[in-house]
Amino acid sequence: MTRYAVILSVIVAGLLQITAQAAERQHCVRAEIVLWGDGRHDDSAALTAWLRGAEAIWAASGEPVGAAIQGRSFRLTAAVFVPGGTGRRLDAFQFLWPERGEIVSGGSIVAGSDPDKAPIVSGVTISGGDSGEGVPFEMPDADPPGPGEQASCAIS
Repeated sequence: MTRYAVILSVIVAGLLQITAQAAERQHCVRAEIVLWGDGRHDDSAALTAWLRGAEAIWAASGEPVGAAIQGRSFRLTAAVFVPGGTGRRLDAFQFLWPERGEIVSGGSIVAGSDPDKAPIVSGVTISGGDSGEGVPFEMPDADPPGPGEQASCAIS
C-alpha cells in the first residue's frame, strides 16, 4: 500500500506545481516590429508603425532600421500614413500595391521633428492610383496606445 501512496503523492505534487505555475502572472514582452523592404512580403503594419516612430528591425539581418531608409521596396496591402514630427525619412523607395496595380516611388518623404508640420514630400511619382492618392491631408492626432497594447502574449 505504501508504494501506491508514494506514486499518488508524486502525481499530486506534480499537479500542484503545474497549477502554481499557471497561476503566476504572465510577463509579456513587446513584439518586435520587423520590416522586409524587399517588395515581396507585406510591410503595411510594420512600415506604418515605423513611420509613427516605433523602433524596427530588418527581417533579413535582424539589424535596427534606424531613423532613415534608403533604396527599399515595400509591398503593401493597406494605406500607409506618414505623420509629421517623428524624425523618419524615406529616400529612393517604392511602395507597391500589386492588388491595386499602384506604385508610389520617390524621391523622399521627410517627417521632420515638428509634429505640427506636415511631412515634406519631394520627387514622388504615383502610377496606377486614382487622383486622390498620395495627396497630403489633415488628420486628427492619433490616440496614444492604451496600457498593454504594445505587449505580445501567446493565446490558445
